[in-house]
Amino acid sequence: MSSGNFNRILRHFEVIDEGSGRSPRMAFYQIADNEDNLRRWERKLCDEWRLVARIEEGNRVYCRKTELGENLHRILESHEYVGRLFEELIRDRLAPGNW
Repeated sequence: MSSGNFNRILRHFEVIDEGSGRSPRMAFYQIADNEDNLRRWERKLCDEWRLVARIEEGNRVYCRKTELGENLHRILESHEYVGRLFEELIRDRLAPGNW
């Protein structure tokens, strides 16, 4: 996962915190810039990584962090160091002969 992805995840978490623990879907749309990117990020954050949960209230959809998302958010707050560390770990893990 690139540091750009870590920054986007961190932005999603910050939007949720700004909304007192939940964020309307439109706030995520503003980060994504278009509907296709929004759906892709929703699928990643909610379904694949389980960092964010969808909450439906009437005809509105909100997002909140899961426990895993809360824990990752604390880690990503020191992103400048952690992002580079994760990139290094991923790069090393994928390199031939590092198993």
